[in-house]
Formats: sequence, C-alpha cells, structure tokens
Amino acid sequence: MKRDKLGLDRIVFFSDAVFAISITLLALDLQPPLGPQPNRTASVFVELLPEYQSYVISFIVIGLYWISHHHYFRFIRRYDYTLVAINIGLLMCIASLPFATSLLDTYGNHRGVVTFYASCMVVTGLMKTLLWQYAAHNFRLIHRRLSRQRIRRLTRKAMIPPAVFAGSIAIATVNSDLAKMSWGAIALVLL
Repeated sequence: MKRDKLGLDRIVFFSDAVFAISITLLALDLQPPLGPQPNRTASVFVELLPEYQSYVISFIVIGLYWISHHHYFRFIRRYDYTLVAINIGLLMCIASLPFATSLLDTYGNHRGVVTFYASCMVVTGLMKTLLWQYAAHNFRLIHRRLSRQRIRRLTRKAMIPPAVFAGSIAIATVNSDLAKMSWGAIALVLL
C-alpha cells in the first residue's frame, strides 16, 4: 500500500477539528446563575461546583483522548478505508461526550446517569483501542521499525481508560460519587 501523506494529514486535521469542537461544546453548557445575587456569591459557586466538576473531568478526558490520538497517529504511516471508518466511529463517540457531560451536570447523583457517562467513555476507549489494534496488527498501517514490545505497550495503554470506566460502572451501583472519583485513576496511570 502506497503512503498518501495528504490523505493521512486530512484524517488527522478532521480529527483535530472534531476534538476541538467537542471541547468547545463542553464550555457552552456552563451557565452563570440568573439575576444578580451579590449576597450569595459563595453559595452560588458551591451550587455550580458539580457543573464545573463535570466540565473539568470531560475536558481532561477529551484532552487525553486527543493527546493519545495524536501520539498513536505518529506511528501510523498509511491508511485504508477501514481505518477511516474506525476513526469516524471514534470521532462520533468523542462528539457525543458533551451530551453525556450535560446529563452528568444535571443528574450527576443518579447512578443511571453516572453509568451512562461511564459507558460512553468505555465505548470511546474501546474505539480508540480498536483503531490502534487495526493499524498495528501485523504492521498493517504502521512503520515496521516499531518494536513488538512497544506495540504491546501502546495497546495496553489504550486499554486503561475503558478499563477504569468499566470498573466505575460496578462502583456506581454502590456509590455514584465514588465511581466519579475513580475516574481520576486514568490521569494518575497515564501521566
């Protein structure tokens, strides 16, 4: 298969745009309280804390997915239309995260909503893992100089976010706040 740098660049540029728009949509959901409330400034900020918490979590997660996407595409040298289709699936998942975040902002204490959010993140992580595994399988679309050990390490690293979010689904059945706190393990492990 011939390398098509322009085609590969277009895939990356389109992906970057979807990531950027998704992160921007997160911020559009943040709304200040209605009307002046000079005597309640501190309590208003406390009331808005869950909204900002969801925003920060989703911003960091989408940001980590973008960093990861960027990192993995450094090793991808060629593409085919299966890779393009998997990438579109991943981008569809990324684009749905502002909606899941909005639900988490509004109904963040409900186990079902925490489970839905975590499930969206599991599917997103699995799509990213699938993208990498498809590209790396038998050096299908990656550079042959990449060691098999590095390929395995990158594959394991891709599985961390969906594994953490899947584990949080089980935790949410007992305590939704603890499930949300468990998501921080992703940053601790990946950074």
